Amino acid sequence: MAAWKAAAVARGYSYQSHIRGPLLRGLLFRTGDSVVATSLVSALQASTPFFAGSVNGRYKIDEQDSRSVSSSFVAIPLARKVPNAVLLGEGVDVLRSAGIALQSRQKLSIDDHFEGPFTLYSHGGHEREALEIFTPEFLTLLSETTDGCDVELIDTWMFVYSRPGRFGSESALQSVERITKHVKLNVLPYIEPETPVGSVPAEPVEVPTEDADAAARLAAREEREARAGAIATGRRTLDARNREIGRLVGVGIGSFLLGAAAWWAVGGSLLSF
Repeated sequence: MAAWKAAAVARGYSYQSHIRGPLLRGLLFRTGDSVVATSLVSALQASTPFFAGSVNGRYKIDEQDSRSVSSSFVAIPLARKVPNAVLLGEGVDVLRSAGIALQSRQKLSIDDHFEGPFTLYSHGGHEREALEIFTPEFLTLLSETTDGCDVELIDTWMFVYSRPGRFGSESALQSVERITKHVKLNVLPYIEPETPVGSVPAEPVEVPTEDADAAARLAAREEREARAGAIATGRRTLDARNREIGRLVGVGIGSFLLGAAAWWAVGGSLLSF
C-alpha cells in the first residue's frame, strides 16, 4: 500500500489508513455491520472528485445467513440525482454477496458484446437513462481498468466495486482517474442538463455554511437580473457549471467528513497505521 499512498500524496490527495463506519450511500456502507474502509484516498480538490479504497463489513442475507464481504471501491459524487441502477459483473459477486435486492428491477438488454461480462438492472421507467449512462464505451473502460466490477447508481453517487486488493499501486490510481474523468465528461453532462434562462432550478442547491451568505447574495442578485431580463442566453457557461458541481461535491462529501470527525471525537474512530 506504500506505493498507493505515495501516488495519492504526490497528486495532492489526502489519505486515511482506517475509517470505521464511513457515511457513504453505497450498499456496502449503509447496510452492513462493522463496516470499515481502509487505504482511503480522498480526492476532494481534484477536477474529478472521488473516494477510493477498500471496504469490509458483515452483511445479513436472510434470517439464517450473514457473511463477510470485502471489496475495492471507487465512490464518485454526481451533480444531481440519477435513476437508481445496478450493473453486475460476471464472477465479481460483491453486491449479490451483500444481499442486494433485484426483484423490483428490470433486466435490460445491453450491447451483445457485453451480455456475458455484465448484466444491467434498473427500475421500470428508467431504462433509457440507464442505457445512456452505461454505454459500450463506458463498459469497455470498466472492463479495461477493473478486470470485472459491480456498479451501483444511487441518488447522487456512483459506486464501482471490484475485487479486494486491487488498489496498491500508481497504475491502479491512474485507472481510478480514468473512470472518474469519463464520468465527468460523459455522465455529468447527461445528469446536469442546461437550466432554461431565467427559470428556477428544480432542486435548489444547498451550500456549505461558510458560503451561505455569499450564495444568498448571489441568488438575490441573479433573481433581480432575471426579472429585469438581463440574464442572456448562454449565461450558464462551463465555468459556472463547474462551480455548481464543486458546491454539490462539497455538500455530498460533507456528511462523510462530519461523520468521520464524529467517530474520531467519540472513540478515535479514525485510526492511522
